[in-house]
Amino acid sequence: MAMIDVNLDEVVEKPRLPENTPFTFAFESAELVQAKNANAKTGERNWMIKGTLHPLEAGWEDRKVWHNWVMSPGSLSSDDPLFSIKKFFQITGFKWGSDGKFDTNDLLNIKFIGTVAHGVYNGKATVNMSKVLKGA
Repeated sequence: MAMIDVNLDEVVEKPRLPENTPFTFAFESAELVQAKNANAKTGERNWMIKGTLHPLEAGWEDRKVWHNWVMSPGSLSSDDPLFSIKKFFQITGFKWGSDGKFDTNDLLNIKFIGTVAHGVYNGKATVNMSKVLKGA
């Protein structure tokens, strides 16, 4: 047997980002990617905005939160800003172009108040957006 040279008594645990607590979030990145699987209703592989966000509050800035906005007709027409990028823009006060379009780089300027939820995706613990409350 090998003795592990780590003193577990000295380990300081990093607390999880609390659920149902409003935080101010900013984007670290926003990338346009195509879904791996076809949409069950349309049969097409939809495009989505894959966002990596982080809280701005002191002590929590090193945490990562992930959220995807899918560009499917159903998601776009939703009144929930977690699903509809249009509703997300309206809630946060973002103005898209006069032609109705936007660039993913524009998301890097958006700050908003939201909450998170902890879950499991493909067997891996994740932290995802659970609510978008308002712009910041």
